[in-house]
Amino acid sequence: MTDEQDGQFSIVSDDIPVSVRKRDTYKHATAAGELLRRDAGDVQADTVAMERSGAERIDAQRVTMKSSGARTLSARTAQLDNSGAVQASAERMVLQGSSAVIASADEMRLARSKVVIANAGEMTAEHDVRAGMLTTGSVKSQGDVRATVMVAGDVTAGGDVNVKFDAPSAFALGAGFALVLILLRGLLRRLF
Repeated sequence: MTDEQDGQFSIVSDDIPVSVRKRDTYKHATAAGELLRRDAGDVQADTVAMERSGAERIDAQRVTMKSSGARTLSARTAQLDNSGAVQASAERMVLQGSSAVIASADEMRLARSKVVIANAGEMTAEHDVRAGMLTTGSVKSQGDVRATVMVAGDVTAGGDVNVKFDAPSAFALGAGFALVLILLRGLLRRLF
């Protein structure tokens, strides 16, 4: 059976090919299913390796993605190279040239990557950190740290730290917005 993608033909079998990957940080070898230039629905496995592929949901112990994408990713360790995820959660996560809408990890390392909402116990960045909302215990960056809303314990940056709203100003903005809504509701009740 052949499958056409971008004008190229590739052989696609019903079985996902098996390759040898490292199982953990100690580099023990294990067999792993491998997706090359294919799309998958829901994937559940101990180890998942994807290259130029996509998946709806991935649930695994270890995930390695290269030029791939996933809607939902849940893993013990995850490494994304030039990849993207809508929602990603892991104990340890590495994003290299990648992006995520929502990323949550105990330990997160970013290299030329962007995250809209990041929640990390400890975050390390090789370059600038750019996030819409950043919640972390500590941030270490060689470049600038930029966030719209940031709640962080310890921030170490080689450059500037630029935050639009810190915790007290975000609270004040939210309280002011709630007050305006209450006043408008009262006014609309009197008029109608």
